[in-house]
Amino acid sequence: MKKFLKQIVFGVFIFVLINLIILVIYEYPAYKAIKNKTHKNYLKWNDIHTNKNKYDLVILGSSRSYTAFNPEIIDKYLNLKSYNMGTSAQDIAESYYSLKEILDYQNPKYVVLEFYFETSDNSHDFYQIFSNASFFNSTKHKFDLITDGYGEKGVRNYILPLLKFNNYIKQDFVALLSNKSEKRKSDKWIKGYLYDTTTVTANKIKSFDPIGNLETTSFNEERFVNFFSKIEDLAAANNIKLIYIRTPYPPSRVAKTIKTDESDYYNKFSSEKQIPYYDFNSYKDYKYLDTDFTDYHHLNYRGAEKASKQLIETIKEN
Repeated sequence: MKKFLKQIVFGVFIFVLINLIILVIYEYPAYKAIKNKTHKNYLKWNDIHTNKNKYDLVILGSSRSYTAFNPEIIDKYLNLKSYNMGTSAQDIAESYYSLKEILDYQNPKYVVLEFYFETSDNSHDFYQIFSNASFFNSTKHKFDLITDGYGEKGVRNYILPLLKFNNYIKQDFVALLSNKSEKRKSDKWIKGYLYDTTTVTANKIKSFDPIGNLETTSFNEERFVNFFSKIEDLAAANNIKLIYIRTPYPPSRVAKTIKTDESDYYNKFSSEKQIPYYDFNSYKDYKYLDTDFTDYHHLNYRGAEKASKQLIETIKEN
């Protein structure tokens, strides 16, 4: 019996030790970036928290939004002050609680919310989610995001680094075995927008997959409708005009896509709800090139200029 208990204690000790080692390895770069004031989420939330009631327009969504909309261009053509609060892998629940945190410090007239199936699916990047929420000043918003947004799964991932960093551990292990390392370019951020000068290569364009659909993604309609309704209620209570958009994809991916479930779903949903929804793959006939992208779905600075001008058009309409 004593031997069995010792084995259990030893197993628990090893498990805790592994989690602590992983925590140090993966959290230290973020700690260092915060200390050096180069952490993008830290800088974004610092701007929101310290510039009270400064921004008229706030953009929410994933990295597809923070690479697509340049506030400098938007502010140049509109009598507004805008800020891009898109964050990596931002889930719709994360967008909702981010908006709650933003409204504690800002009083925007417009909120732009980006849609695509992966922002409302059953797969969550908890490292990115908790990285964003870690800069909330409100403990309640953080707690509600974890428990209401993600339930028991959220709590487990919040407590256990081994779960939270699981995907990143796998990626690093694969990269180590492949012996490939890419030199990271320096980032240029403009009011939350990533000004990226990268252009996707011809070889990567050839390997593009079709846009995801209901069969190839884990889109969760119940989850989408639930948090969409919460965002709408929150906006209505604060007299905010909501504008919903779908950022563009490279034309090569659009051409390969036979099942247009994502586009069809949001068009039908917006029509039934009678909400302003704009698909930037077709809105105002802006022509995108594959070379307007850095990869299979992120815009570079040339593409962002087009998308920002499209967004200006939607604001004028509203």
